[in-house]
Amino acid sequence: TTKMFRQYIRLSPRAVALKLTKSDVITKTRKWNCCVRCFSSLPEFAQALPMPALSPTMTSGNISSWNVKEGAAFDAGDVLCEVETDKATVDYEAVDAGILAKILIDEKAGKNVPVGKTIAIVVEDEEDLAKLQSMNLDLHDASAEQNESPSPGSDSGDSSGSNANQTTQATKEEKMLSPAARHLLDNHGVDPSQIVGTGKRGMITKGDALMAVKGGSTKQLPVQPVTEQISASQQATTTTPQPAEAPEAAGDVTDEELSTMRKVIASRLTESKRELPHFYTTIECEIDEVLSLRETLKKELGTAPSINDMVVRASALALRDVPLVNSQKVSDGTIEENDHIDVSVAVATPSGLITPIITNADKKGLIEISTDMKNLALRARENKLKLEEFQGGSFTVSNLGMFGINDFTAVINLPQAAILAVGGGVQKVKVSKSKLEEIGFESNEVDEKDLETTTVMTVSLSADRRVVDDATAALFLQCFQSYMSKPIRMSL
Repeated sequence: TTKMFRQYIRLSPRAVALKLTKSDVITKTRKWNCCVRCFSSLPEFAQALPMPALSPTMTSGNISSWNVKEGAAFDAGDVLCEVETDKATVDYEAVDAGILAKILIDEKAGKNVPVGKTIAIVVEDEEDLAKLQSMNLDLHDASAEQNESPSPGSDSGDSSGSNANQTTQATKEEKMLSPAARHLLDNHGVDPSQIVGTGKRGMITKGDALMAVKGGSTKQLPVQPVTEQISASQQATTTTPQPAEAPEAAGDVTDEELSTMRKVIASRLTESKRELPHFYTTIECEIDEVLSLRETLKKELGTAPSINDMVVRASALALRDVPLVNSQKVSDGTIEENDHIDVSVAVATPSGLITPIITNADKKGLIEISTDMKNLALRARENKLKLEEFQGGSFTVSNLGMFGINDFTAVINLPQAAILAVGGGVQKVKVSKSKLEEIGFESNEVDEKDLETTTVMTVSLSADRRVVDDATAALFLQCFQSYMSKPIRMSL
């Protein structure tokens, strides 16, 4: 039936961008149907409220707080609860009016709640609420059964032993191993079903296999002896060695659990470095005129855009001039140029990095970019960004200059094709332009009075080599350099 079902599925552009396969859609559909069937015993006037998928990469979420109390009425658009996703804390808004009849998962138990799991029961009016309360249904037991419900197509008449064997067999079949990992596990007799793969789609990599073999904490498969005639001396040498005593800790150690956001960041960056062929190009920009422009604006207007605001503006204009960098590679192997220039800007928050987006940055002036950036950065640190304010973007800027970093390289933010790493300004000595024009570039007749200092900012572009080639990256950086060295060009 799965093969028959797959041929009628047509993936949407959004599903293609998220690299979802038809099998993923079938799996998610089965999970959702399972969730609905678990609450099929509810009366018709009651409705289950599931944990929503509030971001494309969200598989589970944490309930931060319930804004509507149990038994209270709400209208369409009201915030029922706040859910911590893999990116930010997002409001869960009601689609229709109703009454929150029962909260099944509160703030204390609302950690790592899977998408689709029922978190509350809602009804339409007071009469339905009274009916539900009079029925004395054990809704918490129904919620717990959701994770224990049998998969579609399973026979309830099968014995528990048969089900266990089928589950074990299915687990072994579902495990994907790289050739090197399979060779290592077979040689050491390690059961792959006991290993959690860190590769793409849960594949067990060579590194996973080495950790399992060295750790020895996984289940060992029975290994057939080469010969049954083993001497007593050989048996003595093959006895299990005693585990070595663990060294005493040098001091107190505190284990801190990673937040949902940091787990997703680690997973996405690992995927990016593994799947995308990164290459790097670097250029230096003289920013003396940028600094002079900021001082002038401060005197005349009382405020001025930051260096980062000007970097965003210069990046947007360079993307306009070199649109291929404002592209991405889609799953069918084609390169798709984005219609809009939306620049994501990395912002550090207590829970991790997040990238709010300056939309249509090429069509905004410096003052408008500065205002938007301040607003987005403030709400990003408060986890109050809306989904559309940090999901998407066609290019990313990461600036560490304010932390005293001169230069660095960044990891590409999927599914984008490039990211710009910006360092801080550094004072350097150079021969004055007038002297160079007088003596020529190849002359050594330079006195100390002919030298001058300039502020230089180093930027590095990390690009996906499948989309952006070396010459395109160089052209983009040259355009960016021209805007930063002559900021008057940003107004054109």
